[in-house]
Amino acid sequence: MVKIVHMSDTHLGYRARRGVINQWAIENYSKPFEQELYDSFLKVMNDISRINDLDFLVHCGDIFHHPSKYSSYPPLEPARRTLKEGLQIFFENTNNQVPFIYIEGNHGIFRGYDYTPFESHINKDQYPNLYYFKERDLVEAIKLNQPLLLEFLEKKVRFYLFPYFEFKSFESYTTAYDNWIQNQDPKDNSFINIAVAHGSTGDETLHSRVNSNDFNYDYVALGHEHGFKKLSNNHYYSGGLLPLNFKERYENQAYLIVDIDENTHNLNVNTEFTDKILNRVFKIIEIKASPQDSTEDLRKTINKQIIEHGLNECFNQNTSARLKFHFYGEITFEKNWQINELLAKLRRDFFSQPTEYNILQLIWKIFDQSEVREDDISAGIIQDFILEKPDEEFKTFVNEKLSVDKTNYDVNKLTEFGMKALKKALRLMEKEKEV
Repeated sequence: MVKIVHMSDTHLGYRARRGVINQWAIENYSKPFEQELYDSFLKVMNDISRINDLDFLVHCGDIFHHPSKYSSYPPLEPARRTLKEGLQIFFENTNNQVPFIYIEGNHGIFRGYDYTPFESHINKDQYPNLYYFKERDLVEAIKLNQPLLLEFLEKKVRFYLFPYFEFKSFESYTTAYDNWIQNQDPKDNSFINIAVAHGSTGDETLHSRVNSNDFNYDYVALGHEHGFKKLSNNHYYSGGLLPLNFKERYENQAYLIVDIDENTHNLNVNTEFTDKILNRVFKIIEIKASPQDSTEDLRKTINKQIIEHGLNECFNQNTSARLKFHFYGEITFEKNWQINELLAKLRRDFFSQPTEYNILQLIWKIFDQSEVREDDISAGIIQDFILEKPDEEFKTFVNEKLSVDKTNYDVNKLTEFGMKALKKALRLMEKEKEV
């Protein structure tokens, strides 16, 4: 039996930036979730290193979050330190006998340069059983029309490597890649043949030959998508370690323990869900809003949620919550403004009182029911539905605000300015629809 651990997309150095606490009164409180990723990585590396009879650890890319296509910043120093510590834990606990195989993803690399942060900050000679494959290795293999593989004769295992490569974006390489990939077709079924790839069919970064059963790999370890997913009997995404954002909260993250029989090549895949490590409330909360709700009504509804989730207590970096409120219903312009202003004020209140609220991040999104009405097939219908009486709604909103602020501004003038801004915004929206 050959035992492999498949993991991916650890994104060390990822930071939540929208709506986090250090945008307001308290410095250095946006880092707790970043630290939780580091702690989780070290725990997982320790747990994996203690698995009995482990033969290989495979990481399918994106160890670091930075740099990336849109960010030239190198990995954060704590992220680099955490990787070194994780490697040290793994190789010490396995007596340096278990190979760690890593391919580049689309994060954590200086794209187009001769070196990567992984190479510049890790002493490869210190870890003789660390194997690293980058985009340039793939390009060189394509140029020479040679396979990109790693072979372990004593265990009769071959790994076929597919580092991240946007072959569809490089016209000169599209045909070359199609021709080269035939080199990755296993020719010896007496070996256990494993593909290791970073990419997805969704953004056309996973070649169709890897995604199919054309090459008869015994197992295909995939990275790039952050949720655990079984594509077929032997094609798997492990996902990351923890959900990075609220979209990923709907998914599971894991590492996979894969046993492959040497004789029959049958698989047994066990899933270790790492998102269960998460200690903090990380939740999307839905709130129904109607035109009749006052600001105070909404405030009470939100405070009730805060209390029900036990967040009306002193800030604790290990358990502080990440919250996203989804407001849905008949959302008029007035209601939209009302919700945005209320939530902005509540976030300031929550973040400026760390002895009273255990909240790390607070963001929100507003959905109008007209956006999902089946008969609203025309942009004009939706617009008419929302803009039934925009001037009156805006004037009501301004009146409410001025009564609270006790100011003496001219309501009619403010309404006139507001309506001009709205009409300008709508004209821009219409131009965008025409493109």
